[in-house]
Amino acid sequence: MERIEIFLQGEGVKDIILVHVPKDGNVRDILNAAKEHGVTLGGDGDPSAIYIEDAEEVVDPNASLEEAGIRHRGHVHIHRCHRINVSVNFNARTETKVFPPSATVGRVKKWAVKAFDMSEKDAAEHILQITGSGARPDEDIHIGTLVTHPVCRISFDLVPKVRVEG
Repeated sequence: MERIEIFLQGEGVKDIILVHVPKDGNVRDILNAAKEHGVTLGGDGDPSAIYIEDAEEVVDPNASLEEAGIRHRGHVHIHRCHRINVSVNFNARTETKVFPPSATVGRVKKWAVKAFDMSEKDAAEHILQITGSGARPDEDIHIGTLVTHPVCRISFDLVPKVRVEG
C-alpha cells in the first residue's frame, strides 16, 4: 500500500509532526494518525475539526484525501476551536480578527501589517510576540498550536525583531 506524508499541527502539539497515511485513504486516517502522536481530539461535546493550512473551512472527515485536496507533504491542522479570536497590539492600538486555527503566524502578521498601515520596510523589521511573554513563534506555526480549547483566543504584540538588551 502506497503511503503519503502529511505535516500535522494541532491542539496540544508544539512541534510539526510528520504522519504517514494511505494515499487512497480518507481524512479520518489523518485523525487516527494524529491520535497516535498525542494530538488532543475532542469527544462528542467538542469534536476536533481538521483544516488544510490557511483554509477557512473544515474538511469533511469522511472525504477521501484526494476529494479534500490533501496531497503528499501537505500541511493540516486539527483543533477543537473552530475559530480563534486574535488580537494584535502595536503603538497603543489593538486590532482584532477571527482566524481558523490553521492560520499561520505569518498570515496573522500580514493581516496586522495592513491593519496598522505599516510600510514594507517597517513590516520586515517587526515580528509577532505572544503578549505577556517573550515567545516569538515562527511564521509557519499554526495559531491553533498556541491555544487550548475552550480558550479560543490569543493576543500578540507587534515588536521589533532586534531585541535591545542592556
